[in-house]
Amino acid sequence: MNPLLANRDERGITLLVLGFASLLFVGIIANLVFELVQARDHVITQKTTSARVLVKVLEEQAVDSVFAVDLAMQTTIKAVQMVPRGPADSKRLINELLDSSIDNLPFIRAIWLLDADGKMIHDSQKLPGSYNLSDRAYFRLHRDHPDHGMHIEGPIISKLGVPFISFSRRINRPDGSFGGVIVAALEPKYLRRFYESIKVGRDGMVALVRTDGVLMLRMPIANLVEGKRLTFLPDFRASPSPPEAGSYTADSSIDHIRRRYFYQRVSGRPLVVVVALGEEELLADWYSMARAYIAVSLAFLAALAGLSYLALRELHKRYGLNQALHNSDDALRAAQQLALIGSWRLDLVSRSGQWSQQMYRLLGLPAADQPPPLNVFLQQIHPDDRHLVESAVRHGMNWSGELRSNPALGPQRYFHSRSTGVHDAAGNVTALMGTLQDVTERRQSDEKLDLAARVFACTRDGIVVTDAASTIVAVNPAFERITQYSEADVLGRNIRMLRSNLHDSDFYRQLWETIARDGHWRGEIWTRRKNGEVFPEWLTVSAVSSPEHGTAGYVGVFTDLSDITEANEQLQFMVNHDPLTRLPNRSLLNDRLGQAIEAAHQGQRVIAVLLLNIDRLQRVNDSIGHDAGDLLLREMAQRLLLRLHPGDTLARIGSDEFVLVFTHMDDNDDINAAAQQMLDTVAAPCQLLGHEVVVTASVGIALFPLDGVTASDLIKNADTALSHVKNSGRNSFRYFTSEMNTRALHWMALEHRLRNALGRAEFSLFYQPQVRLDDKQVCGAEALIRWRSAELGIISPAEFIPLAEDSGLIVEIGEWVIRTACAQNKAWQDAGLRALPVAVNVSAHQITAGTLPAIVTSALLHSGMEARYLSIELTESVLMQEAELAMAQIAELRGLGVAVALDDFGTGYSSLSCLSRFALDKLKIDQSFVRNITDDAKSAAIAKATIALALGLGITVVAEGVETREQLDYLDAAGCDEVQGYIFSRPVAAEEFVALLVADGVPAD
Repeated sequence: MNPLLANRDERGITLLVLGFASLLFVGIIANLVFELVQARDHVITQKTTSARVLVKVLEEQAVDSVFAVDLAMQTTIKAVQMVPRGPADSKRLINELLDSSIDNLPFIRAIWLLDADGKMIHDSQKLPGSYNLSDRAYFRLHRDHPDHGMHIEGPIISKLGVPFISFSRRINRPDGSFGGVIVAALEPKYLRRFYESIKVGRDGMVALVRTDGVLMLRMPIANLVEGKRLTFLPDFRASPSPPEAGSYTADSSIDHIRRRYFYQRVSGRPLVVVVALGEEELLADWYSMARAYIAVSLAFLAALAGLSYLALRELHKRYGLNQALHNSDDALRAAQQLALIGSWRLDLVSRSGQWSQQMYRLLGLPAADQPPPLNVFLQQIHPDDRHLVESAVRHGMNWSGELRSNPALGPQRYFHSRSTGVHDAAGNVTALMGTLQDVTERRQSDEKLDLAARVFACTRDGIVVTDAASTIVAVNPAFERITQYSEADVLGRNIRMLRSNLHDSDFYRQLWETIARDGHWRGEIWTRRKNGEVFPEWLTVSAVSSPEHGTAGYVGVFTDLSDITEANEQLQFMVNHDPLTRLPNRSLLNDRLGQAIEAAHQGQRVIAVLLLNIDRLQRVNDSIGHDAGDLLLREMAQRLLLRLHPGDTLARIGSDEFVLVFTHMDDNDDINAAAQQMLDTVAAPCQLLGHEVVVTASVGIALFPLDGVTASDLIKNADTALSHVKNSGRNSFRYFTSEMNTRALHWMALEHRLRNALGRAEFSLFYQPQVRLDDKQVCGAEALIRWRSAELGIISPAEFIPLAEDSGLIVEIGEWVIRTACAQNKAWQDAGLRALPVAVNVSAHQITAGTLPAIVTSALLHSGMEARYLSIELTESVLMQEAELAMAQIAELRGLGVAVALDDFGTGYSSLSCLSRFALDKLKIDQSFVRNITDDAKSAAIAKATIALALGLGITVVAEGVETREQLDYLDAAGCDEVQGYIFSRPVAAEEFVALLVADGVPAD
């Protein structure tokens, strides 16, 4: 038997000590289990609350972003529907609208409009080329489902290979039919940057998912699965559907990490925001704390066992009982003081020490019987923090602070270190003892809280937080900026102080009932600023609540809509008004004219529509500048406005065209007086940039109901009358007549058939011979175009040539004439006929195009004809309109060997100037002089002078329109070189021209 237990008293004390030790053991274990369970529940509750708040913030951010996009698209659709299709600046207005929407939505990469066939008709990026997106799913969805609202799809890879998330809406025509689709492309990187800024730990995840389970965006990035349906998410389309917000635990099919998922459905949208925390990271703090508690508990148990053993061994030494109890109390207090993670002790004299096992694990060093020297410990610490440890050791002082790990040895970690001195009996510090705790996770949590605080402070949306009684407890700087209230003005006051009194009590009652029922309310509301001004805002109010504590308060996030409202008003004005003169445009004119027609119809009154054109405005632009032209238009607009009566309308519908609508005219005399007054008003001198300018106007008039019963008919018929005014000399006015309409319809039909005449081979060339007077032999021919329409028969050149000039078709027709004449002349030469030059007339449009030498070169090359057998005829007006351009092309043609003739000489205003400036080969006297050459002395004198002048310059003279023997003899006697006219032959077809040459005795080569 152990002699320590021989004594009954000692045995009783031993049992007492063992019993006490057992009770302590059980108490420590029970306390350990209780604390660990409580701590685990606390950690889970804290993380869950943080995750739910984060998901809620992300959901509100998603709702606001999607709403902003939807609002921009709906605004754009309404604006596009209001933009008239007629004005030339409609495309610019739409582009400005798209640019404005892009500027207001920085997270949107592009906005484009698709027509009903899927063609991209407007694009904010202005991409080159054309695109057809009718194969896109969103296009087919909106086309086939008229009632479908905004559609969200993505990620989508564009035809240029760029990923984006699309937001789209259907565009309806005024009759409700499908008119196209508007699409906004959201940059995924915008959300990625935002989601990436949210720290959810190493195994955490933030994602945006559609309700059908398709992953749209994920951080960390998982490109291979974005756009695919995930199986481990709840089926939000199931019936009954999962709750709007919730959580669950599952293994990810992407990286096989088990996580706790927290989700929140985006209100009113087919989207779900998901935040996931790795299950291991979720309890990381608890695991660290559990290890600390277990370590401390083991330390307690070890200390308890040691003390019990010492007490039993030294029990017989009654002398040391009190001292042993005192030492046990000191050890217990020291163990409680060291109840952290890692503990250490350093003897300042011997420089030896002790480390707990956790110290080795914290620093990543292998465990050893003796701790490493101080310099090894310092190597594990950041170089900038080592002086803190060295100073504490050097002075033996108490110290507490934060240390960083050495970044060169691995990922940066943060430690909280604490040391205290151990004194000897003399009070001297002989050792240091302390703890080292890894606070990396706590620091990351603090950074997340700091990030949330900065988001609260920096967001441009106003945020107000209240308690459950609606008392304001916090506002952000944006709130102060928007409402003009400082934080001190509103803290502690009820949110009702911001009411505008524009909403009744029922509105607010329904608002709070919705919050109580759904947990949130969202809508437009009017609020009052500090200065009393009321303004519209888009407000989202969410209740902050939990199942345990109910509603703790409310969070309101609002956006000031004042700028958007003002922009909409400006856009409405731009859509309906001319930006230069601020007058109504065609769209507003049609609306007002329609209203006037309806009123006049009921009152049996007459409406006069005057279409006024500023004559030759281009001359002002060319001579003084376009700025002067703009000033002139604004001046004319102001003058005309002063002449209007109440109820009348003045609008600008074109660059130089105004429309006046008079609704109070009694008879034609009033209309005549008003029209003449408008002409006089325009003709008054005007000062423009230091120049006095006088312009005139032409006016076409149409009357309701005589000339039309709709706005479009009246404007069209007034335009027809205006065209007749211009053709008859301008600076006058004319009423519309039915004959004008018939003539206009004829010209439209003629132009339509003219555009198809080349393709239908309805043109042909006739040839009129040119005769040399000295031997009366054919010396050339002039090619003249003829048109035989399949529907209209033979059309006079005097009728279709001006039409070709006006429509621009003359360039294409003129090229056909040159090529055909060259080919025909070469064919005659190949058939054995004597080579003769053929003359072709050239239009001013062909000179302006600048391609005449290239066309001639190509025609000669393809036909194989020599250049000397081609002559180009131009009129004086052609040369004077484009003098420099004509001079360069004439020089190039003559360099090729092509002859150049001046046609219709004497009918222009610069005949002598033409002869001196241009190098010419032939000069053709106009038939108007030849016709009267034997009867009119003036015509004869002009012809003689022209012939003498040409002979003096070495230019061949050709007289046109010679029809009588007397004219021929006169020209021969005057010294004319060549003639052409009916006296020899009318213009004939190519086959007849060959017969004419043979009959005339022109021998073959």
